[in-house]
Amino acid sequence: MAIEPKRVRVRQTTKMSELDEPIVLVADGLYYELKTGFVLTFDQEREDGIVPTTLKYTTGWLALICKGPIEMNHSFIEGRLTQSVYKNPYMAMTMATTTERLDVSDGRCRFDYALSMNDDVAGTYAVDVTWTFEGGDEA
Repeated sequence: MAIEPKRVRVRQTTKMSELDEPIVLVADGLYYELKTGFVLTFDQEREDGIVPTTLKYTTGWLALICKGPIEMNHSFIEGRLTQSVYKNPYMAMTMATTTERLDVSDGRCRFDYALSMNDDVAGTYAVDVTWTFEGGDEA
C-alpha cells in the first residue's frame, strides 16, 4: 500500500552565528506520514539553481537530503557528532555537525547544531521548519 502525500506549505528559517538576519525560505511541498515519523519534500531556490530537499524524521534521527547543484545526505542526532560529504558544482567538503537540539512536534521541526567544513569551524546554526497542510490546517 502506497503512502499518500499531503500538500503542504513549508517555511524554513535558518539563523547562523555569522549573520545578523535569518534566512527564510517559503515553498510548497509534500508531507508523507510514516509510522514513526515523516518525510517532507520541497524545493529550495538558490543562486545556483533549484535544490530538491528532503527532511526525513524517525524517532531521534533527522536526515537532510539535497540533490541537484548541492548534494548532501546528512544525519542529525541530538548530542551526537555526525559526518558526511557536502558537494556543490565547485568542490566537495567533509561536513561534521554536533547536534545540540532536535525537537519535533506536530507541524514543526527544530534543530540546532555546530558545523565544521573540512575540519574548520563554520559556526552555529538554528533551523526551524514549519509546515501547514493545504487549506491552512496545522499538522
